[in-house]
Amino acid sequence: MTKIKDLEWFCPQPFMNAVVNHDRVTKPCCVLKRWPNGKIRKSGKTSVMDVHQSQLMKDFRKEFLEGSGPLTEKFCLVCKEQEKHSKTESHRLMYVDKFDENHGEYREHTTALEEYIDTDHSEPFYLTMEYNAPNNFCNLKCNMCGPFNSSTFAKENKAIGITEGKGMASRWLAGRTWVNEEDDMNQYTDVLKNLIELKLVGGETLALPQNYEMMDKAIEMGVSKQMRLVLTTNATLTPKMGKHGDVFDYVPHFKDCQMNVSIECWGEKNNYIRFPSKWEKIMENVERFSKMPRTKILFATCVSSLTIGYLHEVAEGVDALIEKQPDIFKEFATGSLVIGGDNLYTVTAIPLDIRDLYLERIYEHAPERHTKTFMKLAKYLTDMPFDESLHNRMMIDVAKRDKFRGTVLTDVFPEWEPYYEKL
Repeated sequence: MTKIKDLEWFCPQPFMNAVVNHDRVTKPCCVLKRWPNGKIRKSGKTSVMDVHQSQLMKDFRKEFLEGSGPLTEKFCLVCKEQEKHSKTESHRLMYVDKFDENHGEYREHTTALEEYIDTDHSEPFYLTMEYNAPNNFCNLKCNMCGPFNSSTFAKENKAIGITEGKGMASRWLAGRTWVNEEDDMNQYTDVLKNLIELKLVGGETLALPQNYEMMDKAIEMGVSKQMRLVLTTNATLTPKMGKHGDVFDYVPHFKDCQMNVSIECWGEKNNYIRFPSKWEKIMENVERFSKMPRTKILFATCVSSLTIGYLHEVAEGVDALIEKQPDIFKEFATGSLVIGGDNLYTVTAIPLDIRDLYLERIYEHAPERHTKTFMKLAKYLTDMPFDESLHNRMMIDVAKRDKFRGTVLTDVFPEWEPYYEKL
């Protein structure tokens, strides 16, 4: 039997996870780049089972068993880049660690996955699913986001005359700022019945009716008690949108729950990037989440040009919460590295003098218990080349949004003043 630990560059996601995009095109992982959504949509075979049995997925899975190939080089940019700078931290390594035979979160399923690896994969083996509802509503417009994931961001783009760039060519949006489509939950029955984890994201996850319909389906099928519910939220809204009520009414129906609270900085700086959020409201809701049964809370950030120099403050803030409630709060996570495609707010957009400042902060302030994480961030700053053209485009984007919002970048991040003044 094939052992996961013996495979050179393995990732379990293409074998046991399904991500349903807003446009209902399925892919195996949420951080893949350049996934051929358009081609799959044009084929008409977009469902979880259709994509699972496609030649593309057969070839993709094969590359993970053989160690590499053109598809992993193309689609797995984020993990490839992360592992250039850290041999111990990437999304792929995190997923592999979940199946560690000794301590992995999914270790009771490790043998079953290894047995499945040796089959022809014609039958699915889905243990986890991430559902992106066909609804891009979000009440925030985070600088590094895009119209695909935020109706408010899309509306702002239209107001300030941005017609090109990240997500603007989306065929699903088709020029619309807000898309809200119905979805047939019956099509997910075969996937839901064996899941051990259901992850719901957004838009703003807690404000999308389709997410409550998905939870209703799991409850009605009698399978919700076998699965962990993972909800990614900006923690600014808790509306009553489902037939059972709000998130506080739904969580008790599941085996356990993890609330992934998306932030970019700790405190008031977060309000600038994740505009127009209010830090006090976020922490008020976090306190309410902490009282839900069988629930843990994880704070997750992106790694971007505006956050990388301040993530030590997030680590310190989360560590203080862990000290008070170690059974509730988990170690903070530096989530997705903003990179590639039409992303502007990347590490490569940071000028060298600001990088030096951020490196000093990391070496001086990063908590010792998070050394691996912050050495990875330091390597991003030292190894990723400066892209002046990208920097200029990012600064123009900042200026346009500041003017429209009535905000000023340098009021919050003063180190950018020499470059902000040039605009």
